[in-house]
Amino acid sequence: MPPSPVGPVTSTTVPLVYDSDTRGVGGPVDMTGPVIGSLSYRQSNTGDLELAITLDFAQANITYEIVLTCGPSHALSCGFVSVGQLTTNAAGSGAVTITVPTAVLLSGPFGPGYRTDHLDMINPATGLVTGGLTAGAVNYLVCRRAIAAAEDEAQAQRPQAFTGEGDPLDTLATTTGQDPLLGR
Repeated sequence: MPPSPVGPVTSTTVPLVYDSDTRGVGGPVDMTGPVIGSLSYRQSNTGDLELAITLDFAQANITYEIVLTCGPSHALSCGFVSVGQLTTNAAGSGAVTITVPTAVLLSGPFGPGYRTDHLDMINPATGLVTGGLTAGAVNYLVCRRAIAAAEDEAQAQRPQAFTGEGDPLDTLATTTGQDPLLGR
């Protein structure tokens, strides 16, 4: 047996399973089922989460909506966000690479700190009729420094607000007889 690698793990691959369908192939919605593909993920130097999804034995000619789901399992989920789509070919194979920006990972239902979430894939047109796919244990870190950097960037992109007393248009206003409040 080779020795365990020393140092940070730069990417991880987890099985993608056929979690459930109405035909009984996947069984109950419990994050187990036949392995039909894989999810490889890594976190970039900027904090973005890079996902590479490969399906080998999914349903043919289906467009799956890919959602990053907060929480390590269905039972512990706390929300989700759509991150892309994957369309399979006539043999049920397909692949896609998606980058989830740090800004998405910072916003609800996710947030700062060490995260363990999972990926779900479903056909929005048919729901679980054509099967729900799941890959669990997507582990990543949302750094507080990234939050500060994102807030600084957002602040820099905000338009400068007027400050002062009274009406900001006061210096541009002219007094005319058309002002309904004039003289009241």
